[in-house]
Amino acid sequence: MNIYIDESIHENYGFMLLAYVLCQNDPQDELSKLLAEKDVAEFHSCQKMERNLVMQALRQEFVGYINSKCRWGVLILPSDNRFALLPDLLELVRVMQEKGLERPAELFIDEGILDGRGLAEIKNFGVIKDAHICCSQAVHGIQLADLVAGLCGVRLREEISGKPKMLIYGDDCGYDPPIEAELGFELWAALRYSMHHAPDALSEEMPGMAMFPTKGYGFLASRNCSESLLDKADRVFGAVYLGCIH
Repeated sequence: MNIYIDESIHENYGFMLLAYVLCQNDPQDELSKLLAEKDVAEFHSCQKMERNLVMQALRQEFVGYINSKCRWGVLILPSDNRFALLPDLLELVRVMQEKGLERPAELFIDEGILDGRGLAEIKNFGVIKDAHICCSQAVHGIQLADLVAGLCGVRLREEISGKPKMLIYGDDCGYDPPIEAELGFELWAALRYSMHHAPDALSEEMPGMAMFPTKGYGFLASRNCSESLLDKADRVFGAVYLGCIH
Protein backbone atom coordinates (compact mmCIF):
# COMPACT_ATOMS: atom_id res chain seq x y z
CA MET A 1 0.00 0.00 0.00
CA ASN A 2 1.15 3.54 -0.81
CA ILE A 3 0.36 6.57 1.34
CA TYR A 4 0.57 10.07 -0.17
CA ILE A 5 0.54 13.25 1.95
CA ASP A 6 0.22 16.91 1.02
CA GLU A 7 -0.79 20.08 2.84
CA SER A 8 -3.09 23.07 2.50
CA ILE A 9 -2.29 26.17 4.59
CA HIS A 10 -4.81 28.92 5.40
CA GLU A 11 -2.97 31.31 7.71
CA ASN A 12 -5.62 34.03 7.48
CA TYR A 13 -8.11 31.57 8.96
CA GLY A 14 -5.74 30.05 11.51
CA PHE A 15 -5.58 26.50 10.24
CA MET A 16 -3.79 24.08 7.98
CA LEU A 17 -4.51 20.51 7.08
CA LEU A 18 -2.58 17.50 5.98
CA ALA A 19 -4.43 15.27 3.55
CA TYR A 20 -3.51 11.63 3.11
CA VAL A 21 -4.55 9.26 0.33
CA LEU A 22 -4.26 5.50 0.70
CA CYS A 23 -3.71 3.63 -2.57
CA GLN A 24 -3.80 -0.16 -2.66
CA ASN A 25 -1.66 -0.10 -5.82
CA ASP A 26 0.86 2.38 -7.19
CA PRO A 27 -1.17 4.95 -9.22
CA GLN A 28 1.81 6.29 -11.19
CA ASP A 29 1.07 4.67 -14.56
CA GLU A 30 -2.67 5.39 -14.58
CA LEU A 31 -2.22 9.01 -13.53
CA SER A 32 0.53 9.47 -16.10
CA LYS A 33 -1.94 8.35 -18.75
CA LEU A 34 -4.62 10.78 -17.53
CA LEU A 35 -2.14 13.67 -17.55
CA ALA A 36 -0.86 12.75 -21.01
CA GLU A 37 -4.39 12.57 -22.42
CA LYS A 38 -4.98 16.15 -21.29
CA ASP A 39 -1.45 17.26 -22.27
CA VAL A 40 -0.89 18.51 -18.70
CA ALA A 41 2.42 18.10 -16.86
CA GLU A 42 0.94 18.21 -13.36
CA PHE A 43 -2.36 18.79 -11.59
CA HIS A 44 -2.41 21.57 -8.97
CA SER A 45 -5.60 22.22 -7.02
CA CYS A 46 -4.60 25.90 -6.68
CA GLN A 47 -4.70 26.46 -10.44
CA LYS A 48 -7.51 28.65 -11.70
CA MET A 49 -10.37 26.39 -12.79
CA GLU A 50 -12.89 28.95 -14.00
CA ARG A 51 -13.29 28.65 -17.80
CA ASN A 52 -10.43 26.12 -17.83
CA LEU A 53 -12.28 23.11 -19.23
CA VAL A 54 -9.16 20.97 -19.50
CA MET A 55 -8.27 21.34 -15.81
CA GLN A 56 -11.88 20.90 -14.76
CA ALA A 57 -12.03 17.64 -16.72
CA LEU A 58 -8.72 16.48 -15.24
CA ARG A 59 -9.98 17.27 -11.73
CA GLN A 60 -13.02 15.09 -12.36
CA GLU A 61 -10.78 12.29 -13.62
CA PHE A 62 -8.69 12.51 -10.45
CA VAL A 63 -11.82 12.58 -8.26
CA GLY A 64 -13.08 9.50 -10.05
CA TYR A 65 -9.76 7.73 -9.51
CA ILE A 66 -9.79 8.52 -5.79
CA ASN A 67 -13.41 7.41 -5.36
CA SER A 68 -12.88 4.12 -7.16
CA LYS A 69 -9.44 3.09 -5.95
CA CYS A 70 -8.42 5.01 -2.82
CA ARG A 71 -9.36 6.08 0.68
CA TRP A 72 -8.50 9.47 2.11
CA GLY A 73 -8.53 11.53 5.27
CA VAL A 74 -7.42 14.82 6.78
CA LEU A 75 -5.49 15.94 9.83
CA ILE A 76 -6.46 19.43 11.04
CA LEU A 77 -3.88 21.64 12.75
CA PRO A 78 -3.40 25.30 13.73
CA SER A 79 -1.43 27.08 11.01
CA ASP A 80 1.22 27.92 13.65
CA ASN A 81 2.14 24.23 13.68
CA ARG A 82 3.42 24.22 10.10
CA PHE A 83 7.07 24.09 11.19
CA ALA A 84 6.55 21.46 13.92
CA LEU A 85 4.49 18.77 12.23
CA LEU A 86 6.39 15.63 13.20
CA PRO A 87 4.45 14.72 16.39
CA ASP A 88 1.14 14.99 14.55
CA LEU A 89 2.46 13.05 11.56
CA LEU A 90 3.61 10.24 13.85
CA GLU A 91 0.17 10.24 15.47
CA LEU A 92 -1.41 10.05 12.03
CA VAL A 93 0.67 6.99 11.16
CA ARG A 94 -0.11 5.42 14.54
CA VAL A 95 -3.85 5.83 14.01
CA MET A 96 -3.65 4.38 10.50
CA GLN A 97 -1.80 1.39 11.96
CA GLU A 98 -4.56 0.92 14.55
CA LYS A 99 -7.23 0.99 11.85
CA GLY A 100 -5.69 -1.90 9.97
CA LEU A 101 -3.36 -0.21 7.51
CA GLU A 102 -2.20 -2.94 5.16
CA ARG A 103 1.47 -3.79 5.27
CA PRO A 104 3.99 -3.21 3.92
CA ALA A 105 3.15 0.49 3.57
CA GLU A 106 5.30 3.02 1.76
CA LEU A 107 4.84 6.72 2.51
CA PHE A 108 5.41 9.61 0.07
CA ILE A 109 5.25 13.17 1.37
CA ASP A 110 5.47 16.38 -0.63
CA GLU A 111 8.52 18.60 -0.44
CA GLY A 112 8.67 21.30 2.25
CA ILE A 113 6.51 19.52 4.83
CA LEU A 114 9.15 17.49 6.65
CA ASP A 115 12.93 17.54 6.99
CA GLY A 116 15.36 14.64 6.85
CA ARG A 117 15.36 14.07 10.63
CA GLY A 118 11.59 13.80 10.70
CA LEU A 119 11.63 11.44 7.75
CA ALA A 120 14.08 9.18 9.59
CA GLU A 121 11.72 8.96 12.58
CA ILE A 122 8.81 8.00 10.35
CA LYS A 123 10.94 5.32 8.70
CA ASN A 124 11.54 3.80 12.12
CA PHE A 125 7.81 3.51 12.76
CA GLY A 126 6.77 -0.13 12.64
CA VAL A 127 4.06 -0.01 9.99
CA ILE A 128 6.06 2.02 7.45
CA LYS A 129 8.39 0.01 5.21
CA ASP A 130 9.94 3.14 3.71
CA ALA A 131 9.28 6.89 3.52
CA HIS A 132 10.24 9.48 0.92
CA ILE A 133 10.19 13.25 0.47
CA CYS A 134 9.37 13.73 -3.19
CA CYS A 135 8.37 16.13 -5.94
CA SER A 136 4.71 15.99 -6.93
CA GLN A 137 5.52 16.32 -10.62
CA ALA A 138 7.62 13.16 -10.41
CA VAL A 139 5.42 11.15 -8.03
CA HIS A 140 1.87 11.59 -9.27
CA GLY A 141 0.19 10.16 -6.17
CA ILE A 142 1.12 13.38 -4.38
CA GLN A 143 -1.22 15.15 -6.82
CA LEU A 144 -4.11 13.06 -5.45
CA ALA A 145 -3.29 14.27 -1.94
CA ASP A 146 -2.99 17.83 -3.29
CA LEU A 147 -6.52 17.56 -4.68
CA VAL A 148 -7.95 16.30 -1.39
CA ALA A 149 -6.05 18.94 0.59
CA GLY A 150 -7.21 21.70 -1.74
CA LEU A 151 -10.91 20.80 -1.74
CA CYS A 152 -11.05 20.07 1.99
CA GLY A 153 -9.17 23.28 2.76
CA VAL A 154 -11.71 25.34 0.80
CA ARG A 155 -14.59 23.55 2.53
CA LEU A 156 -13.24 24.24 6.04
CA ARG A 157 -12.29 27.81 5.14
CA GLU A 158 -15.86 28.49 4.05
CA GLU A 159 -17.20 26.95 7.26
CA ILE A 160 -14.95 29.20 9.34
CA SER A 161 -15.62 32.38 7.37
CA GLY A 162 -19.33 31.80 6.85
CA LYS A 163 -18.88 33.28 3.37
CA PRO A 164 -19.04 30.49 0.81
CA LYS A 165 -18.72 31.15 -2.88
CA MET A 166 -22.08 30.42 -4.53
CA LEU A 167 -22.58 29.02 -8.02
CA ILE A 168 -25.69 28.43 -10.13
CA TYR A 169 -26.22 24.85 -11.33
CA GLY A 170 -28.65 24.47 -14.26
CA ASP A 171 -29.61 22.05 -17.04
CA ASP A 172 -26.00 21.19 -17.85
CA CYS A 173 -25.64 19.81 -14.32
CA GLY A 174 -29.02 18.09 -14.24
CA TYR A 175 -31.01 20.76 -12.37
CA ASP A 176 -34.30 22.13 -13.73
CA PRO A 177 -35.11 24.61 -12.33
CA PRO A 178 -31.55 25.77 -11.57
CA ILE A 179 -30.28 25.71 -7.98
CA GLU A 180 -27.75 27.82 -6.10
CA ALA A 181 -25.17 25.86 -4.11
CA GLU A 182 -21.92 26.42 -2.25
CA LEU A 183 -18.88 25.80 -4.44
CA GLY A 184 -16.78 24.40 -1.60
CA PHE A 185 -19.47 21.96 -0.51
CA GLU A 186 -20.18 20.77 -4.03
CA LEU A 187 -16.50 20.09 -4.72
CA TRP A 188 -15.83 18.41 -1.37
CA ALA A 189 -19.01 16.32 -1.60
CA ALA A 190 -17.72 14.79 -4.83
CA LEU A 191 -15.04 13.05 -2.75
CA ARG A 192 -17.17 11.93 0.19
CA TYR A 193 -17.71 8.34 -0.95
CA SER A 194 -14.03 7.49 -0.52
CA MET A 195 -13.47 9.22 2.83
CA HIS A 196 -12.03 6.75 5.33
CA HIS A 197 -14.82 6.05 7.83
CA ALA A 198 -15.92 3.64 10.55
CA PRO A 199 -17.68 0.47 9.33
CA ASP A 200 -20.93 1.04 11.24
CA ALA A 201 -23.49 3.77 10.54
CA LEU A 202 -24.63 6.24 13.20
CA SER A 203 -28.08 4.66 13.52
CA GLU A 204 -30.50 2.19 11.93
CA GLU A 205 -32.87 4.89 10.69
CA MET A 206 -32.46 7.64 8.11
CA PRO A 207 -30.59 9.91 7.87
CA GLY A 208 -28.28 8.25 10.42
CA MET A 209 -28.17 4.95 8.56
CA ALA A 210 -26.45 6.78 5.67
CA MET A 211 -24.01 8.62 7.96
CA PHE A 212 -20.73 7.11 9.13
CA PRO A 213 -18.40 8.42 11.86
CA THR A 214 -14.96 9.47 10.67
CA LYS A 215 -13.15 10.43 13.89
CA GLY A 216 -10.03 8.35 14.21
CA TYR A 217 -10.37 7.30 10.58
CA GLY A 218 -10.60 10.02 7.93
CA PHE A 219 -10.82 12.89 10.42
CA LEU A 220 -8.00 13.60 12.84
CA ALA A 221 -7.19 16.77 14.73
CA SER A 222 -4.07 17.97 16.48
CA ARG A 223 -4.33 18.38 20.25
CA ASN A 224 -3.10 21.93 19.62
CA CYS A 225 -6.35 22.93 17.87
CA SER A 226 -8.46 25.54 19.63
CA GLU A 227 -11.98 24.58 20.67
CA SER A 228 -13.36 26.85 17.97
CA LEU A 229 -11.26 25.28 15.20
CA LEU A 230 -12.03 21.79 16.44
CA ASP A 231 -15.76 22.55 16.47
CA LYS A 232 -15.73 23.91 12.91
CA ALA A 233 -13.67 20.98 11.66
CA ASP A 234 -15.95 18.50 13.38
CA ARG A 235 -19.00 20.02 11.69
CA VAL A 236 -17.40 19.50 8.30
CA PHE A 237 -15.47 16.25 8.71
CA GLY A 238 -16.83 14.52 11.83
CA ALA A 239 -19.21 12.26 9.89
CA VAL A 240 -19.72 11.50 6.23
CA TYR A 241 -23.15 11.20 4.60
CA LEU A 242 -23.21 8.55 1.88
CA GLY A 243 -26.82 8.99 0.82
CA CYS A 244 -28.20 11.14 -1.99
CA ILE A 245 -27.70 14.90 -1.52
CA HIS A 246 -29.94 16.32 -4.27
